[in-house]
Amino acid sequence: MTGFALDENNDIKIVNNKIQMVNGTDLMKQTVKTVIGTNKGEWCLNEDEGINFQNISGKPIPDDEVIKNEIEQGLIQVDNSFAVTSFTSDYDSKSRTLNVTFHAENEDKMKLQIEKIFE
Repeated sequence: MTGFALDENNDIKIVNNKIQMVNGTDLMKQTVKTVIGTNKGEWCLNEDEGINFQNISGKPIPDDEVIKNEIEQGLIQVDNSFAVTSFTSDYDSKSRTLNVTFHAENEDKMKLQIEKIFE
């Protein structure tokens, strides 16, 4: 499967007037990042897509298991065979950001390493 490559702002990536494409592991990683970067209910065409940001950025900052559970909920929206194999989160109180890093693997042995910053 092939899809449009997205830049850091989630806009379609265009280089030399050509739309860039992505496939394989890169497409899967991009899709996972898009899903976990979407607050559940915010996209009007599919209100079930995404994760509940309130469970991640609420006060007090939730423990790692709550955050990991939300990430897993996002992963299974992309491929229900994904499982998180490692997970860390770090809250920076000065910038008020949560940095989440995880590794995941699906039944086809596709491995992803993803870092996401929630502001």
